[in-house]
Amino acid sequence: MGKLNLKNLLILIASVFLFISCDEKDDAIISEDESVIINNDLYKETLTNNYTITDVKLNENTLTIKISSSGCDGNSWKALLVDANEILESNPVQRNIKLSFNNKEACLAVFEKEFTFDISILKKGFSEVNLNLEGWNSQINYK
Repeated sequence: MGKLNLKNLLILIASVFLFISCDEKDDAIISEDESVIINNDLYKETLTNNYTITDVKLNENTLTIKISSSGCDGNSWKALLVDANEILESNPVQRNIKLSFNNKEACLAVFEKEFTFDISILKKGFSEVNLNLEGWNSQINYK
């Protein structure tokens, strides 16, 4: 009977350690912003022909880009916002940006997904910037 109690105790201890080490993630609370990369070489290499921009929303320092593309469900899609690292002299200044979209899904269905970016780095040193997002039909005035 001693071996049975020792075995149960070891199982209990192992279970406690497993539960303690779990990293629970609540998507309703945690907002995962996608990355903004400022790199001219990456900007030049970024293709924009594997998606269509369907909506753009600017809310303070957050830019949300809604796209459509073919895929299986869109859950594996990843995106970066790439800036050309060039300040176009105008009033207000302008920056050229692209969405770098990674889609490895090989299905023919079409899905939509929103990507959210903290773009505060793009306005650093300026009170206002016009963003030229490739694939979007109008400038985004970021104040």
